[in-house]
This record gives sequence, structure tokens and C-alpha cells, in this order.
Amino acid sequence: MILGGLDLDKIGERIKKTDRLLLDILSMRLAQGGLSDCVAEAKWRSSPDGIYNKRRQEVEEKRIEQMKKWARETGLDPNFAAALMYAIIFESCRVQDEIMVMQHHNRDRKIDEGDLKELRDIQKKNLLELTKAVAEGYDQNYGTGLLGSKLYFSFEKKILGGLISEKLPSNKLAVGLGCATGIMSFEVAHKFKRVIGYDISSDMISIAQRKKTTETAHVEFINADIESGLNLPDDSVSLAIMNMGTASDIESIGEIMESMQKFLEPGGRFFLSFYNSESLLYKIGFVPWPIPLAAHIDVDKRCLEVSHDGKIYFIYARPRSVKEIQELLSGFEIDSIVTFPTFASIIPDIITENEAEDGAKKPNKPVHELIKKIDTKIADSDLHCGTYVIVTGGKSTE
Repeated sequence: MILGGLDLDKIGERIKKTDRLLLDILSMRLAQGGLSDCVAEAKWRSSPDGIYNKRRQEVEEKRIEQMKKWARETGLDPNFAAALMYAIIFESCRVQDEIMVMQHHNRDRKIDEGDLKELRDIQKKNLLELTKAVAEGYDQNYGTGLLGSKLYFSFEKKILGGLISEKLPSNKLAVGLGCATGIMSFEVAHKFKRVIGYDISSDMISIAQRKKTTETAHVEFINADIESGLNLPDDSVSLAIMNMGTASDIESIGEIMESMQKFLEPGGRFFLSFYNSESLLYKIGFVPWPIPLAAHIDVDKRCLEVSHDGKIYFIYARPRSVKEIQELLSGFEIDSIVTFPTFASIIPDIITENEAEDGAKKPNKPVHELIKKIDTKIADSDLHCGTYVIVTGGKSTE
């Protein structure tokens, strides 16, 4: 409908997108895994007996006055802003109370921050629960959904393809460390005489085994926790792959690198992917909409945060800077270090997607291509602000 030169339908679409952003922001503030969740956990950890101060009246009054000030500056009614802030504080306290009550009832199971082993065991349990939940649909969703993850998957394949075609001393054996359902193992299978994929999840390995054909009979999959050690002969591996941030998911990555120095053949190469602690996403600190990545680091809880089917899983992950990665790999030759994606990891889907009349979302292809070009250009620079760090390199022939 067009009235007086105004297209009410288009205005309605803009209002709908704005309302969606409002709900996204409120979700980050109030929902499970949001800031209220972090506040509740911080209160619990700072109070050994589980007692905490529910009446932060002075803090709340200052927050409301700040909200009213911002409202005046933006032309909104300060009283409306104050009422909205009261509602947010009330809901935040309700969420915190629920979490605190749950933690109080389970206080005997409360994790001592010094007991890292117990914490890591729980995070590994979370990982196994997550992989069990996503295994069946993993291949269908991998690299096909959110823009940041989709572009990154494509970028990884390009870098890995270049490494295989230009740098390998032989094609004897490729190993995938943290191979999931074997996507990358099958991707490189036609280039190697033998491929072995390792993963801690039996559910992921089961899917990988099911995908084998007569053409990929030389691909093996082993259900194993690589942090417990790898039984690979010295100088036997032509290529080692840890993609999609897996190198950051391994707490004992230093020990894995020591093993890699032994099992790589002279001139053998690696493809490693880390989460970048200096990425634009983490430097910003707060993005007021859902991040277009399948998984990202929770900087407050210092772990990987993965949302699936309404549940949030917290899993061990340590992002590293390019400098830290260079120090970690000081005993190897480094061929290249790139970071990707930068803008694709922070741009909201209301910009990168169009909504059809039936409500289905379709990619805005021109926008996708533009963002891809920009991020690819940045990846080759010295800015190092992409969400992932991809390092290629290997063992010296000397």
C-alpha cells in the first residue's frame, strides 16, 4: 500500500527488522547464555556459601538514570525508557534467581576453579553430548547455514587445496585430527594413498564410517581422544589437518605439536586452524545481534559457546593471537598465516538475507559476494583481524 508517496509495506518490513533486532538484543541480555547468566555465575563464584546480594539498589538506580539520560539525548520519553529498564532489571533478576537456586541445590557439585581437571572433564562431556545431538545432520548444516561459517568453510578448502598441490613431499598418508564426520578427510582422499581420521566422538565417527564407498576404501576412521596420544610411526605422515578451529579446542596442543614434529615425514606439512584472540569480533566485545557463526568464543567464560536446538553447550577452547601461534610453532617451518572471516563474522542476517513472502530466508547473493571479496582481501593483509587463524607449514627436510 502506498499512501502520500510512502510505501507502508516497505516501512512495515523495516519495522519488523527493527523489532527482530530488539528481541535479539534482549535475548543477549536476558536469555540462557546471556549476560544475566554470566552475572548469576559471577555472583555464585564470588560467594562460597551461595549467599549473594539481590538488592543492588544503588547500581540499579544509576543504571535507570543513565537510561533516562540516553533517552533524552535520542529524543525518547525518559519515563518510557525508565519503565523499560525496570522491566529488564526485573526479568534479569528472575533469570539470575532461577540459576542461583539451581546452583544452590547443586552446590555439592560446584566446580572449584582450581580443579581444572574436573572442569575439563565436564567440558568434554558437553562436547560428546553436543556431537551426539548434531551428528546426523552435521553434513547437511556444515558450511551451508550462517554466512560467516559458510564463507570460512569455502576459504579453508581453497587454502588446503593450494597446500596439497604445491607443498607436499609425498602422498603417503594424511591424518585428520578432530575429523568429525570426515568431511575434510574425504575432501583430500583422492590425493593420498591412505587417510586416517581421528575424533573423540563415536557418533561422528559412526557417520564417517557410513559414508565410505569403494572409492574411499583407503580412508580409515578411529574413535580416539587425540589428547591421550597418537600411535603414529615417526616420519610417516605427509599431511596433518586440524580445521574449523580444532587446534584451539585442544588443551594440550603443545604436546600434539611435539608429536607432530615426530610423525611428520621430512618436508611433511600441516594445516592448522585456531580461534583468533585478536579478531575484530572479540575486539568489539559486543555485537547487538546473533553472530553469523556456527560457534564462537564466549570471552566472559573463556570457552566455546555452541547453540543447538535451544540449548547452549560450553566446551573448552582457547583463542590465540598470531604471535602466540608463531611461538607455539617455533620448531616448524611456517608457509603462511592468514585470518578469516572478518566482516562476515559480525554482519547481521537482516543485511545478508532477504525474506520471501512465505517468511523463508534467502541469501542476498550480491551482498555475500561483496563481503567475501572484502574479507579475502583483508585475509592477505597484516591486519590479522579475522575470526580464525589458518596456519600452513611443516617439518624441515634438514
